[in-house]
Amino acid sequence: MANKRRLPSSERHENPPKRQAREVIVISDDDEEEESLDHILMRIQQQEESEALARQLQGQFDDRPGPSRATSSSSPHVIVPSSDEDDEALARRLAREWAEEDAVAAIAAQPLPDTSVCQPSTSSASVIVADHPRVTPNERLNEHFSLFTGNRPCTKCGAQIPSPRGYVMYSNHIPPPSLVRLLHAACPSCEINGTHCPVLSCCAEIRAIALFEALGGFDRQYLEEHLTSEMRSKEAVAAYRASHTQSVGPGGTGYGTGNYSHQYTPYSKGRRGHRGRGATQNVASQPLSVHDPAANHRDEAIARALSTITMLLPEPYAEEPQVYDMVPHSSITALLQLSKLPDLLASLLRNDSVTDWILRDNVYHAMLALLRRMADCELTLDVLIGARYEMQKSNGIEAYVWGDHNGNITWEMSNGEPVQAQPLYAYFQKLTKQCETFRAGASRMLEDTQGAQNEDASEDVEATIKGASLCGEIIAAHDDLERAMRILGKDPNAMSEHGKSPSSGKGKNKGKGPDPALAAEREYRQVHEKLAFQHVPFPQQGNDYTTYNYNRELQSTSRSTRNPKDRLHLIKELAVMATSLPTGVWVRVDEVRNDALKIMIAGPEGTPYEGGLFEFDCFLPLEYPHKPPLMHLRTTGGGTVRFNPNLYNSGKVCLSLLGTWPGRPEEQWSSKSTLLQVLVSIQSMILVELPYFNEPGYGQAKASHPGSIEYNKTASANTVRWAMIEWLKDEHRNGMWADVISSHFNIRGAKIRNWYVIASRHACTH
Repeated sequence: MANKRRLPSSERHENPPKRQAREVIVISDDDEEEESLDHILMRIQQQEESEALARQLQGQFDDRPGPSRATSSSSPHVIVPSSDEDDEALARRLAREWAEEDAVAAIAAQPLPDTSVCQPSTSSASVIVADHPRVTPNERLNEHFSLFTGNRPCTKCGAQIPSPRGYVMYSNHIPPPSLVRLLHAACPSCEINGTHCPVLSCCAEIRAIALFEALGGFDRQYLEEHLTSEMRSKEAVAAYRASHTQSVGPGGTGYGTGNYSHQYTPYSKGRRGHRGRGATQNVASQPLSVHDPAANHRDEAIARALSTITMLLPEPYAEEPQVYDMVPHSSITALLQLSKLPDLLASLLRNDSVTDWILRDNVYHAMLALLRRMADCELTLDVLIGARYEMQKSNGIEAYVWGDHNGNITWEMSNGEPVQAQPLYAYFQKLTKQCETFRAGASRMLEDTQGAQNEDASEDVEATIKGASLCGEIIAAHDDLERAMRILGKDPNAMSEHGKSPSSGKGKNKGKGPDPALAAEREYRQVHEKLAFQHVPFPQQGNDYTTYNYNRELQSTSRSTRNPKDRLHLIKELAVMATSLPTGVWVRVDEVRNDALKIMIAGPEGTPYEGGLFEFDCFLPLEYPHKPPLMHLRTTGGGTVRFNPNLYNSGKVCLSLLGTWPGRPEEQWSSKSTLLQVLVSIQSMILVELPYFNEPGYGQAKASHPGSIEYNKTASANTVRWAMIEWLKDEHRNGMWADVISSHFNIRGAKIRNWYVIASRHACTH
């Protein structure tokens, strides 16, 4: 295979070459006869090498034991490739078939025990029965225990050598010496190593053992660091609470602080008691500091571990692929799934801090190299796009395989079945969207700052370039992954959906099939993710933004330049917002001026604003983030309706975080505040269940208060008139919010009608 050429990443996944019959070669008598002859000889050599590889694979296939490979007669099993299948495709198909046969054979030979706790033995296998049989990672791995813990024959005297057990320590060498020593067990009889082959060029079995040992060392390192991190987080939170009091402003402030992320879901009922309350800062989730030597040391160890694992995975597109690259051991999928590696990848892919990406670029580069390698092989690709289960407790794959007393793996259970987690690919999609948003802003920033001589500006430009480069690599790795998925017939859009266990959500509808209400809400969230954040052109006439309240501010700052550091901060914040908006909040950013935004917020459930759509204009002044954003409510019935004590008919938004309401110093805007906090505060602390009590001095919120009941009736009627019916007019059919309006009322139409019927009956009883 010395002449095999590695295709570029953009080509190697597309349309593999077809196997062709030998063709008749006609040699011409022109001046290029010698060159043509060399070309012909090279092609013949490549053909012979490909046939030799096919014969080698067939020989290995015939030698593999197991009833699934036995034929009905005594004749050997013959591999018959299809007419459109080349050698590499044949090898990949055989690997997949062998893995499937091994899994089926293991299931057929084992009983179906309790699935809540997986013991490292054959009796621990658990089967998930849903729409179709599913195989958990421990089931796939149980049949291979003897490979990792059994005896190994000495190559000289034949004595049985016990498998050594030790600890892999990740050093500057890849692979680490501690890993190599574990692969060369000393024979007690003749005192020589039982295995003389190097790990990088041996068989698929040794590669699987090496991967097991590498993952075992990684798990130990991950668990130790996780325990230390939890202790640090508890200490930091305790110190923060001891030095800060919770911020509770006067009625009507609608103030909120905290480090909100995409996991925050304020779209729920019952917000009484949270009026004007500030959330505790999430101290544990702050980005790492470049001046933290301990954090840098941990990241170096993580990067070395990821690089070692990458080296041990199959590389079918290598310059000279080996047999273990083309036909890897079937245990590697389960090894990866049962380790802590998916947990680390999920945490890195969920991280929405561009600053953290840049500070930890060594870890992210190592992660991207690993993801690209995993995308090259079907067995490892399944770890990224296949079913993933929530682990409740695990002390690492090494403890599990060796059967330690604390080595059990406990799954999160729901209705007797393990809870299915979100595929890693879904996180990768969100990360890619953040990268696209950051790169768009960074490109404009770099164009505007060309030739800048200021030293501070140069540092910011360097950070911007570094971030844009890393984002480009993330996007390229995502494209490689999607190409591999399409080759396997996987739909990237379908794979990004949040894969819950089939039993999840059946509690209230047990035995009656899927709940239509739950299905509608899931669809609503999925559509929201696609529409939540976009760059669009704002309507203009000449240089005027005709439907934007802060047109004057845009005109007056059109020739001004934002401080490079503040501009970089804005680009990062928009990148975070691209995937962190809570359900029911949509943001549109002008394609030219990213300091001009329009925001749509859906009225939360259980409030008099439910089902309504409220539009806001937002402008980020040149001094942002040192000054708060400007916010203006457009949904006011043409200036006739005051929807809330905090929302004036003039469009004023009364919020201490915006500086439009007095409050304590900790309730005011600071350079660490974000626009996302403002949006969450409006949705969760202004558009509340009992807005009457947002008025200062109106006392404790009480649903039976006559004034509150009348206030809610008026607010509900105005919501229907101006926040629903108004949006259904033809003038909005092709407007900026057309897709949001359509999806909102089509998916939630029945729910909105039911809510207002119930609300009307409730109002009549009072």
